Amino acid sequence: MPIEQIRGLCHAHMNRPVEIRMLDGAVHRGIITRVDADHVWLRPLDDGIGPAGGFDGPGVYWWGFGWGWPIALVGIAAIAAIAAAGLWW
Repeated sequence: MPIEQIRGLCHAHMNRPVEIRMLDGAVHRGIITRVDADHVWLRPLDDGIGPAGGFDGPGVYWWGFGWGWPIALVGIAAIAAIAAAGLWW
């Protein structure tokens, strides 16, 4: 999928819960908070701390500034919307 199409999908799903599948097989779920030329910024659907599971690990999120975790657009294989009811399993 061309990068322009991926960027367009990210813009279309701005502020909505999504599932992003990466070319390497990784899956990220969260709310898109920002899209720039190279990255989509995703606020994960978890407790808001980094992927290491603690405040001292890499990837501490700064929700107060409206950011999230940056994901490179070139690594995205697919984006799908997640139903709001599925957020609280």
